[in-house]
Order: sequence, then structure tokens, then C-alpha cells
Amino acid sequence: MNATADSFHPSTARSQRSARSSRSGGWKVPPKQVKPPPVEEPLFLTFSDLTQASLGELAVAESKAEVKRLLSRFLAIDQDEGMRTEIMADMYYHLYAFCRSKSLNAEKTSTILSIAKRLLEDSIAQRLPIEEAYDVFKRLLLKHCVQRPPWSVSVFTYEDVRAITEYMHETFFRHYRLYCYVYVTHCNLDMEMGADPAALLEIDAGFPLGEGEEVVAREQPELAFLFEPSEKEKAEAALREAKAREPEDRATIIKRKVEEGVAKLTEEFEERLAAQDKRFAEQLEEKGK
Repeated sequence: MNATADSFHPSTARSQRSARSSRSGGWKVPPKQVKPPPVEEPLFLTFSDLTQASLGELAVAESKAEVKRLLSRFLAIDQDEGMRTEIMADMYYHLYAFCRSKSLNAEKTSTILSIAKRLLEDSIAQRLPIEEAYDVFKRLLLKHCVQRPPWSVSVFTYEDVRAITEYMHETFFRHYRLYCYVYVTHCNLDMEMGADPAALLEIDAGFPLGEGEEVVAREQPELAFLFEPSEKEKAEAALREAKAREPEDRATIIKRKVEEGVAKLTEEFEERLAAQDKRFAEQLEEKGK
């Protein structure tokens, strides 16, 4: 073998193929996808979006349309005009009306509207399942229930937490799948035929069958798989059967779940308070020594 053959090495061949491929516009190394940085969230949400001046403008608004317009501006709805903007504006309007009906002060009203805004934005941006979305709601609510700075501040009372949790269960979380569906990006595919349909060959319909030769497709074993219920249909049938066997009505179930959720929140409050008290006591003992 000559000297050129003796100096051959696989890595040299790979580098030569890579250079030829890059020069010829062939396969290219895809750019590395950089994960967007997390959005910084304020420590506490009181007056973060709605200031006292903003709430003063809302208080003197004379119509529902004006209130929705102000809420859209104060809460920075950046969607284009259409169904999505209307849905967000309606959600904030009804939540604001709930705050007025419960005579919540400016501090509480501003906080709960900002919590709803963060909850909706995080649920849509991260495609959260309903369980994780509820965890986000619970975490934000807990930060504004107990006066333990810098971890939490006391904005809502126990009665406020109970009323807000029940309201969010009845509205946002009951229709959570619909909110997620509305904010999914849909693509419409338009197809055009390259040739005139009249120029296509006609399809031979075949010979007609007699009455004795026709069969029912559903009764044929070879085609049975075509008529089996889908997983979605099976799940819906199971849900209907479960509801038929359920002795409680829907209102009772929702009320029970709300009470369980509030009880769980209270238990977590007490556990956190106990842990913080224990930690403070240990720090005091160390300083005393």
C-alpha cells in the first residue's frame, strides 16, 4: 500500500465527510434550545397589579363594560381582541363582583385578583393539570393568610379563605378544562388539488350486489374491531354508571370537597406555625447559651 493509504484514519474520514456535508448544504447540527428563564414573581401580590388608585377608578365605574375595560388595562390582558380577551375579562369581572358582594376591602380585592391572574397565566403557559393548578392556587393563597413575615402576610381571614376557595371551586376549577382548551393554539390546514377534479379518472363502482349477497358490517367478526367503543367512550360510560350509583347530588359533593380543601389548608397552617415556633424556640435557646 502507498503512503496515502497508510495514513488513513476513520476520524479523518468523518471530518472530511462533515466538511463536505456542510459545504453542500446537507444536514446541519440543530441549534441548542435554551429554556426561557423563569418569570420572577413578587413576594406578595397585594397592590402589585391593582393599586388603591386603580380600585378607586373601578369603584366609580358606571357600567359593566367600563369595569371590564378598566380591569383589562390594570391586569394587563395582552391578548388580541376576540374570544380569549372576553373570557379573561369576564373572569376578572365576576371575581371583582364577588369581592364587592363579600364587602372585601381594597387590600383583599387587589390580592385575590392578582392571585387569579397568576393562576390563569401559569396554568396556560405550563399546561398544568388541574391538580397542579390547584397547588399553585393554594400556595399563593397561603402566602397571604398568616402574619409570618417574610414567609407570609395576613391579608385574608379564615372566613375569607373558605369563601374564596369555594368560589374558585364553583367557577374556575369547575370549568378548568374549558379554560385550557380555549387557550390551545389551533391550526387549520387548507388543501388544494393540483388538477381539475373533472380531469380525474372516474372510479368504477363495481357490480351491484343482490339482496342475498349484502351483509351487515357490524355482525362480521373480521370487522368487529371497527365497532368497539373507544377509550373515551368507555370512560364516559363508566362515569355515567358511577354517577348513577352515587347517592349524593352534585352540590353536596362540591360542598364536601370545598370543606375538605379548607380543612387541609387549616391543617397545613397549623403545621407550618408549629414548625416555625419550634425553630424560633431553638434559636432562642442557642442565643441563651
